[in-house]
Amino acid sequence: MVKRVDKEKLNAYAARVSQANRSELVVIIFEAFIDSVKEGDARMREGDMPACRLEMERARGFLTELMGSLDFQYEISYYLRRLYVYAYHEICQGMALRDSERFSHANQVMEALLPAFRQVAEQDNSEAVMKNVQQIYAGLTYGRGSLHETIGVDIGKERGFEA
Repeated sequence: MVKRVDKEKLNAYAARVSQANRSELVVIIFEAFIDSVKEGDARMREGDMPACRLEMERARGFLTELMGSLDFQYEISYYLRRLYVYAYHEICQGMALRDSERFSHANQVMEALLPAFRQVAEQDNSEAVMKNVQQIYAGLTYGRGSLHETIGVDIGKERGFEA
């Protein structure tokens, strides 16, 4: 059973993905990887190996996606692939040996790369990958002694998405 917090996190990722361009999608995958590894490590420490395995399989899936999206006409892609393979290997070894330090090694690599990818995403003004999705607007309002979160969804005539 998925915890409420997990559902909220998944919904937040889904909303971000629907509005993201290619560079932002890479950042989201990095963040999802880091979250999965941290969650899997926590589950392993609690002795819940099935939940740990599920999170680490997600993390490996994110790495596989990142490796598949590399463009090898650029030399940096070869270096990134090596780092992704290393992180993948550390996740596998961490699972096999039940070694939390291996998970930490994988996360350190990805956390070190994340700021550079965030910077690229900030400079990327290309349009969102998905078309015809609902626009999501969010904000905070306050009243006497309270704070209210407002989320509005713009539902147009042409719903759905087009990738």
